[in-house]
Amino acid sequence: MVSRRNFFAIFLMMFVVLFLCQFSQAMHENISHSDNDEYESLEIPSAGDMWVPGKPFEIPEGIDLTGIDTFKKTVLFVAADDSEVLNTVTTWCELTKQELEVSRKLPLYSFLDQDKEYMILIDAASVPTIDYMPYIRNYIIRGITVVFCTLPETDDIRNDDQLRNFLGITEIPSDSVSVDGIRIFDGAFVGGEAVYKVVYPEDKKYQDLDLEMPWYVTAEGSKTYIVGMMDEDEYDREKFPRIVWRYSGGNTKVFAVNGDYMKGLEGLGLLDLFVYESSDYALYPVVNAASTVLADMPGFTDENSDALNEAYSRDSRSAGRDIFLPGIISSASRNGFVPTFMLITKYDLGSDAATDMSPLDFYLQQINEINGEAGLSLRSESGFTLEDKIAFDTQAIAGAGLPYRFRTLYYDSADELEESAELLSGYSTVACAGADALFSYLTDDITCQMITQDAAKYSYSGDFLARSLNTSVGYSSLLMDLHPTLWPENSSDYWENYFNVLDSNVSTYWRRLALFEQTTLSESDLRIRRMLSLDYDSYAEDINNGKLITLMVSGGGDESYFLLRTHDQKISEITGGEFTRIDDDSYLICARENTVKIRITDSDDVLRYYNPFRIPRFMQDQL
Repeated sequence: MVSRRNFFAIFLMMFVVLFLCQFSQAMHENISHSDNDEYESLEIPSAGDMWVPGKPFEIPEGIDLTGIDTFKKTVLFVAADDSEVLNTVTTWCELTKQELEVSRKLPLYSFLDQDKEYMILIDAASVPTIDYMPYIRNYIIRGITVVFCTLPETDDIRNDDQLRNFLGITEIPSDSVSVDGIRIFDGAFVGGEAVYKVVYPEDKKYQDLDLEMPWYVTAEGSKTYIVGMMDEDEYDREKFPRIVWRYSGGNTKVFAVNGDYMKGLEGLGLLDLFVYESSDYALYPVVNAASTVLADMPGFTDENSDALNEAYSRDSRSAGRDIFLPGIISSASRNGFVPTFMLITKYDLGSDAATDMSPLDFYLQQINEINGEAGLSLRSESGFTLEDKIAFDTQAIAGAGLPYRFRTLYYDSADELEESAELLSGYSTVACAGADALFSYLTDDITCQMITQDAAKYSYSGDFLARSLNTSVGYSSLLMDLHPTLWPENSSDYWENYFNVLDSNVSTYWRRLALFEQTTLSESDLRIRRMLSLDYDSYAEDINNGKLITLMVSGGGDESYFLLRTHDQKISEITGGEFTRIDDDSYLICARENTVKIRITDSDDVLRYYNPFRIPRFMQDQL
């Protein structure tokens, strides 16, 4: 028989358990129902705050730059016409806040502003060599860094001894050779070396790089960053075709790119490499954001029901809740990404299928638990305009009666977004798979972020681009497009097959490239805005066993991020900010004040002989 005291204790325990369960559930629902908009209290830059060329740098109080050479240079780009390389250089100058001058021909050294420190970039394929060799000689004599973003015709190089000497080319075995693969050496990009070579038959689907190139062999005083790979039993590694290299002659450095690597965003990382290799250090702004966008998940209309019942024995809503969502949450937990769910209210706006938004509350709770974010996918069946889709989504979300604010969108076509930008009022950013620019403002208050990788389509060119963007802007946006699982065309689109490819790529290829902080799309948007609005400069002073770098920041909000690359030196002390080591000689700097002091000292690592053509032991069994 239970005594009164024991009965009261049992009753009290049951009451406490019931209260805690009800209280936690109430808190759970309250969090999911909240506006969930932490950005309202922050100062968010807009298009009017962007840095523009020619804007004077605001030197922080207490800094005197009289007689001091600062880090940033004036970039002189020379090309006979508006080339794709110019687009790359322009984008790079805007992101790194460099002053850009464009010329159709090389000016005389005496015509250059003697108060500026120049870096000269040449689209050599567009300028006849007979017209520029005397000018380049004067630049090199005076210690100006010269970059051949493209090379002249092979015959022009072969027939011009002086040009070959400037480029450090000793042999041209062939005008065109087909290599087996491409190797990026350690130190060229942040994140270490990479080998793009088909080793196993299944790797052939990844190889989409251009393996045809002129065959140049460089002199002993050169340093190779990217090289074409050939059969080592037949060819000496020292004779492998050079793709990107530097030749040091006298008191200057000449860089050369063999191929079209400067004609796209891949060239951004190379430009930062050239600055880094021609300076004591490199320090420039980055976004520090890696977002993961889940397009068309979850769905709220029972569409394509016959195909889905055949594939999953469920309708679309049940499949999303019981199959898709648990798999995504598990993948996010294992691989460390922060998902932004781009829900789709209805795809075929012309169908009679009813849209039921009642599960939205459940999804918001689940998304909140993994620190994710909910946005809207603007996709729709062909025949419907963007205006139709936005109107439908607005009505559907309003009918759900939840105060959650949707700030982010996903869409495929940048052109349509620009034409209909006024319809997006109230949103902050759009992730776009077909964006022309890495970052842009659609309106004064809405940004567009480029999707940089597709989780379902790993390739060597995509890997190369990811490494370049890690080096140049510290940004990536990975798309996990779940539309095929809702509209499967064959068994490869079924969830168990399709998501296995996504999850496998995310946990291997894309995970090793994730060097920067995982963020939601809204967090990425805020950091992009801050980077676009800030200005900066830096200078270094010699100290015992190292240097003291002073970083000066203007604008950019309460915190901004920079990448510091040193030459075998380490950070020993920092004031005005924080740092994280992300590579052997690369550091992520978080600036919290407008003046940051960074002390770098010689590395304690033992110096080792490095043969640039030696395959690392951990890679030998793959080659």
